[in-house]
Amino acid sequence: MEIIDLTVRKPGCTGHPIVRLNTVLRDMRKKRKSIKIIINTEDIPLRALELSLKRYKYKIKRVFERKDTTIVEIEAVLGEKCTDGTQNVN
Repeated sequence: MEIIDLTVRKPGCTGHPIVRLNTVLRDMRKKRKSIKIIINTEDIPLRALELSLKRYKYKIKRVFERKDTTIVEIEAVLGEKCTDGTQNVN
C-alpha cells in the first residue's frame, strides 16, 4: 500500500493539497492499488476528497481521524471507466 502525505502545504498554487491529490490520483490510475492518504481536513474536507476519488474511480475503504490529521484508506473500483476514459482493471 502506498502512503501519500498531503498535510504539508507546498509553495505555489500547484502545491495546494487538493491539487496534489488530483495529481497523485491521475498518476496512480494505471497502478490501481490501494492507497493510504494522510490529510488535514481543513485543507481537504472529506466531501472534496470523495469527489476527487469518484472522478478517478476510487472509493473510501476506511477513515481514521486523529487530533490534527485524518488517515483515509482508498481502493480502486475495478471495472469502471475513469472520467479520462481509462478502464480500472487489475
